[in-house]
Amino acid sequence: MDSEQKRIPYEELDETERSQSAQKKITETKNKDEKLSVLQSLVRLEAPWAQESLLNALADPSEEIRHFIVTQLAQKENIDLNMLYNRLSKPPWNIKIEVLKILGMRKNQRSAKHIEAVIHETNTEVRRTAAVVLGEIGGDFARSLLVKLAKDPNPFVRKIAEKSLEKTTDLKFL
Repeated sequence: MDSEQKRIPYEELDETERSQSAQKKITETKNKDEKLSVLQSLVRLEAPWAQESLLNALADPSEEIRHFIVTQLAQKENIDLNMLYNRLSKPPWNIKIEVLKILGMRKNQRSAKHIEAVIHETNTEVRRTAAVVLGEIGGDFARSLLVKLAKDPNPFVRKIAEKSLEKTTDLKFL
């Protein structure tokens, strides 16, 4: 640390600085167990900056880390759903997939209208995941989106959309 720089007590940091500090800690922690410990601490916090930090950490290359974050955020009662919905309209595509998984685990039918934004996404895996999630959520609007995805140019997206439609209705595809 430079002799000119002073370390500011954590309590004196504003929300943005706390988020940046947490994100830096997550990024710099290479040991998976230590990183999980940092993430567990963030999960316990209700502050928006903590949720934002967790959403940013969904870019982690470790599937175990991403799975932990997804399951924890899906179970969190006081999560800011608008924060999740906003992530569906921003790159990168891999975070969109993880956010879709969270929404699918929460099974909130009102989320379907926000998932609509990704059914024309250029990334096939995002559209495929949206089809899976819409099948988990169910409801009339989710089914209407699945009908659109069942006409997707990609055969994998179409097949998943058809399976999800079968799950949410009495329709059977041959």
